[in-house]
Amino acid sequence: MLEYDIFRQMGAISRRAMMMMNHEVQEFGLANNLFLYLVRIVEHEGLTQSELATLIQIDKTTLSRALKKLEDRGYIEKVAGEANRNFKRLYPTEAGKMIYQKVIQIEHDDVFDKLAALNSEEKEQLMALLSKIN
Repeated sequence: MLEYDIFRQMGAISRRAMMMMNHEVQEFGLANNLFLYLVRIVEHEGLTQSELATLIQIDKTTLSRALKKLEDRGYIEKVAGEANRNFKRLYPTEAGKMIYQKVIQIEHDDVFDKLAALNSEEKEQLMALLSKIN
């Protein structure tokens, strides 16, 4: 059925992109999708763990393990709030910001390579359709 084929195609594209990114960022210790969390933290400095879980659409337990790895590798830090010490905000370290520049360039190159066959109008149509599905 066409409906299943559409979703399977979307899934295949997503899996290939994640596999490529995981391979490319392995040298920075960011495989297993750790790059995804770091990118969002740099782009949304000071967000909470709960906000990040919603942004990425991942469960809090998996996110907690990933954040621990990023913290251990010196890429992020958790800063406790003044009113509530258990309420922590996430910030990239200088090392995290430096690695972000490399990671985002890899992502940028891949995205532009994959979408090169589409013109501006097709890209807008694709985005509209994906937004409608989401």
